[in-house]
Amino acid sequence: MKNEKANLSKQTLVVKVGSAKVPVEMAVIKKAALTLRALNHPLRKRLLELIQDNGTIIVTELYNKLKIEQSVCSQHLAILRRAEVVNTKRDGKKILYSINGKKIEAIYELAKELAQKGDH
Repeated sequence: MKNEKANLSKQTLVVKVGSAKVPVEMAVIKKAALTLRALNHPLRKRLLELIQDNGTIIVTELYNKLKIEQSVCSQHLAILRRAEVVNTKRDGKKILYSINGKKIEAIYELAKELAQKGDH
């Protein structure tokens, strides 16, 4: 039981807000940080711009246009998929990539709120 509480305390941070105690799940914070990092990378920004400009695009077109290795392109696309900022659709042997606009909009709105100055 004692070990279980110690483990739980590492996974959840309890923050006092006014008279309430708010549990903050650290796994959620970690996933959010990984999502923000996925977007804040020069090569991934270029990938997102190309996908946006084309509507849908396959990996071959992406790495050819960026003049990078296929494996590098695929690794960065995997990061964007895990962050759920791109959608995929299979077309035979090809995978078409498109922007998940709703997810990017939600991330942006949260980031904008976090970036505001002042007490909340």
